[in-house]
Amino acid sequence: HVAQLRRVYGARRDHMLAALAREMPAGVTWTKPEGGMFVWMTLPKGHDGADLLATALETQNIAFVPGSAFFPDGSGRNTLRLNFSSPNETQIEEGMRRLGLLLTA
Repeated sequence: HVAQLRRVYGARRDHMLAALAREMPAGVTWTKPEGGMFVWMTLPKGHDGADLLATALETQNIAFVPGSAFFPDGSGRNTLRLNFSSPNETQIEEGMRRLGLLLTA
């Protein structure tokens, strides 16, 4: 079962990384995980992941976890955690397209 999950999650990770490369504007960076289920994204300074989430839910029907939730000191406001284990490749593609639209607006 673990071998099958590794294949599925690996393919979804690769799909997300490719979609990010196509859809994200300049100045946005992200990790290239070797394991796990998440990509960590860093937005240019001045962006706030919590504010972006509110807009994303309202206008694009997408969700992510604002990175500040993982920083007990209140920093990390310009970071996001993106999950690639739950959505399928079609959903990943569409989600990254919508996220890219928000970040270029």
